[in-house]
Amino acid sequence: MNSRAPQATLLALLALLFAGALTIDSLAIADDQPGSRTDDQEALTPLQEFVGTWRGVGQLRRGSNDGAWIEESNWAWSFADKGAALAFHSTDSKYFAEGTLLPANEAGSFRLVCRTPGEEPKEAAYSGKLDDEGRLVLLSDAADDGDAALPARVTIRTVAGGDRLVVLLERKSGADRYLRLAEVGYTRKGSEFGKTATGIECIVTGGKGTIPVTYKGETYYVCCTGCRDLFNDDPEAVLAEYRQRLEEKKKEKERQ
Repeated sequence: MNSRAPQATLLALLALLFAGALTIDSLAIADDQPGSRTDDQEALTPLQEFVGTWRGVGQLRRGSNDGAWIEESNWAWSFADKGAALAFHSTDSKYFAEGTLLPANEAGSFRLVCRTPGEEPKEAAYSGKLDDEGRLVLLSDAADDGDAALPARVTIRTVAGGDRLVVLLERKSGADRYLRLAEVGYTRKGSEFGKTATGIECIVTGGKGTIPVTYKGETYYVCCTGCRDLFNDDPEAVLAEYRQRLEEKKKEKERQ
């Protein structure tokens, strides 16, 4: 076996990383998503309501303004390496500046890879599932002696018909006990985002279509900038998938 080949591959990967060609999104998707883009989209569909722009208020203690802060977070679909993910970017966040949410190898499981704000960001990874109440509960992949400043458990849920997004951050205290670090309550910006997957449909994911795109004189709608970019890259493929979904829905109604 040629020992130089692995070394060359490693050097090429490091060169891309330092050049900025590899991002948190692409690294996470390449590592955790063996499936196709359509498979990943289907797995992430239960979390479609996360997509949108949110204005949030963070509180260390519920009902207290001591130490409170205001932040904004934008969730959008991310398509890379023939996979799909949900990515967020937050401004003025105390805990996570950006992150990527992916389907894990086990059906119904998810993996969240986050990066903290600041000049020397840290990376944190979480894994979990939706519970019986529809909350996404994610536990840190780090060992018990991990960074105490980072949340050990992250719980994300939508309420008020998708108009509100609540993120609870907790630290670990004992074997099975968690204590609150902070909670961020977000309100979706723009009343047009109030209901998901109704009205005009995103031709990529089936969510609420809010951004117009055009092709050959026809106007369609997508739910976020990630879907817009995917459509612009290959509108024929996206439209073919969309028409296939419509045909499958039609056949399903006929069978009922």
